[in-house]
Amino acid sequence: MYHVRLFLQLLLMCLSHILFLFAGAPSLYDSARVLLDVASAGICVIYYLHYSPNSTRLRRSLETDLLLKRESEICEETGVQFGATRRQLWRRCFAVRHNQPRQQSATTRYAVAGLRRAEKTWDQEMDVVYVRLAAACRPVAEPAATNADSRRSWHVTIQVNQRPEVATTITDPFSVDQYKDVFEDYLRNSDRQHWSLQSLNEENATDERARAEDCIRDYGEKLLGQLGLFRPRVLRTGITEAQIIVVEHHDPQVPESRGGIHCLAWELLESTNTPLMPNLRLRVTRVSHFAGQPSRPLGPPRSLSSVQANPSGVFHVLLVIARDFSRSGAERDPEPDLAQWPLMSVHRKLRSRLLLEVVRPGSIEELDEHLKVRAGHGVQFNLVHFDLHGRIMEDDNGRQVPWLLFAKKHQVSSSHGYHVPQTHLARATDVAKVLANYHIENVVLNACLSAYNRAGPTTNLAHIFLERGVHNVSAMWFYVHWQTVATYLEAFYNELLIKGTDFHGAAQRGRDAIRQNPTSRTGRPHHDFFLCVNYTRDIRRPSPIQREPSPTPSTHSADSSTSNTSIKSFMSGGWRPTTPRLSDSFLLADEPLMRLQLHLLELEYKLMTFRVVYASDLRRAGSDLSATMDRMVSMWLNTNLVDDVFYYKAKDFAKRRLLTDGVSYRDRRSRASSGGYLQLLFPRPVRALRQTLHIVRDVDAVVDPGWQADDAENQRSEERRFQVQEGLQRFAQRLHGEGHSYLLFIGSQDAQWWRTYLQHLGGEWWLHMPWTFTVHSRHGRDVRLVAERKTDGDVRR
Repeated sequence: MYHVRLFLQLLLMCLSHILFLFAGAPSLYDSARVLLDVASAGICVIYYLHYSPNSTRLRRSLETDLLLKRESEICEETGVQFGATRRQLWRRCFAVRHNQPRQQSATTRYAVAGLRRAEKTWDQEMDVVYVRLAAACRPVAEPAATNADSRRSWHVTIQVNQRPEVATTITDPFSVDQYKDVFEDYLRNSDRQHWSLQSLNEENATDERARAEDCIRDYGEKLLGQLGLFRPRVLRTGITEAQIIVVEHHDPQVPESRGGIHCLAWELLESTNTPLMPNLRLRVTRVSHFAGQPSRPLGPPRSLSSVQANPSGVFHVLLVIARDFSRSGAERDPEPDLAQWPLMSVHRKLRSRLLLEVVRPGSIEELDEHLKVRAGHGVQFNLVHFDLHGRIMEDDNGRQVPWLLFAKKHQVSSSHGYHVPQTHLARATDVAKVLANYHIENVVLNACLSAYNRAGPTTNLAHIFLERGVHNVSAMWFYVHWQTVATYLEAFYNELLIKGTDFHGAAQRGRDAIRQNPTSRTGRPHHDFFLCVNYTRDIRRPSPIQREPSPTPSTHSADSSTSNTSIKSFMSGGWRPTTPRLSDSFLLADEPLMRLQLHLLELEYKLMTFRVVYASDLRRAGSDLSATMDRMVSMWLNTNLVDDVFYYKAKDFAKRRLLTDGVSYRDRRSRASSGGYLQLLFPRPVRALRQTLHIVRDVDAVVDPGWQADDAENQRSEERRFQVQEGLQRFAQRLHGEGHSYLLFIGSQDAQWWRTYLQHLGGEWWLHMPWTFTVHSRHGRDVRLVAERKTDGDVRR
């Protein structure tokens, strides 16, 4: 009945489109769009007729849909790869269940404290190494523990695959002074860079960086040597990959005065090579186990892995962006596109399979409100990304604790005295409470010091999130450069959302990408890949169900949100196509992606705060304000900020409808407008956060017409100006009263003109002029100048 009903709907749509075409389309564009819709609907009709109820392929598809969930459970239980024949799967299932008591006993004997492990801890592709610091294994106290030259040490147990644990002691490769002299001086802070370009190009500075890199390389080799993995018969012969899982056990009843083994830079092992096994690649994951707490956050089960396993599943991602606008010149903040750009790039490929939203403005209050509203709509976010600054500062009790720098929610008043967006520091514990209230499972932070753990977990923001119930965290171990962040996030989200890699595998691929494309400062590669660390509350093997990478728009329809991926069915042993989403097949061509810049982030802040904004380019040549606003509108629609955008000319507000008090718009854009008339049969998956955005053009000449030689023309202009001002006043009052829409003027006048003619509408003036002295432009410009000066000096000599 479902397919019959769908066929009748498609046939009815085709007939309605044909009637509309013969009735006379208003323009050639509409005619072409109708023809495209009819052709696309015809193709879908043929597709579903091909898969008729009498078709064997359709019965197999329906049968596979019903058994897919059960197949996933059996494959995860038995360890059989997805796609095995039915005989192999059930034979393995019977063997596992027949020997289940013995396997449970082995799991109990070899399990890491507090971790649920699969029946097999290793397979034919990878060895698994557990480095565990249990509750009873605290740092070893030494007589010179307070000496700056002393080195910390810990009692740990090391377990490789299913073999018995081996007790050993790990000593910190660095002393306390070396962490400051090597790491802090080498890992320059792009957040507030205290180094100068001249110092980076001096010969002494070059030698110091080379020595620091040698020390960091020795750090990894010394740490790896203490694990004893290269003794005979520890790792299997010919193995090429090994997963190192570093486990810390935390008991809230036992005070932790000193740090555990997570204080060490374990990620350096991933770049360490040994002549004994030159082809071995190591991968690192940090595990924090908390006694007496569930391994997963309480709440509705909607894990990221379950969405990855479903070829038509929808990822829900929330992005929080905040910048410090008080900095100027060389200290200007980096552009706010570090996370927005890779996520929008992924959204362009996945379309409706990725629900991407942005907290605007990026305040902690708005974050809480955003999660609350979406929870009421039945939307549970799989991942929250924080693109903002991190700090380690003292709290009211004098303890060093982590903080995050959010945008400050501005309180509008008659004497607000607004200059630039303000910021507000929020404690990590307060942010963790917000995330715990809405059962957020995965968090990514590119904030500096978000995983700072030199002295212990109290300064580790990732640890605090895990303690409050977050399952996976990707964070920064120390200060990090913006270019390193951009490289990491692009690879991370491509692996996580498009290729379906598990969270920690995606983090490891991100570090691989940094090593392959390192950040370059003054032409010299910078080795800081190990700053991007990943934590989890427990370690489980990834689901055996792996979907293929989502295709690029060129291999599918231009804007398709349903990929050509397929999943195997153990009933047939073959591949079956995923069910297409018909509404996505009618979308038009892709629009260029919008890179969010600082001045555009300020526009969003003003629009969300004051609701009425006058955008001006001051008649600068090449500013292209209208095109910029069109791209911003596309981004706002794609991230569900508004449902509809209405376009007006200022003179339209001089006209009033007879039956209503509204204003007729000239053009309209909506989130589903590119679907043509078929959009009426395909409801939007989730409502927008706000209702409408109203854009008014040609306002300058209407409200300030100037003086002409013709008195009659002056009188008509004055009457129209009065009517427009009156109409705008009514419109703005209704907009402020409703509280769910925005008004944006596009003009070219300065702030004084705005205050004279339009400030009574209760808004703000915004200038479309990028800040040029950002980290991005400053770094490239300065490096080029230094290289030119050095070349000139060589020529003179």
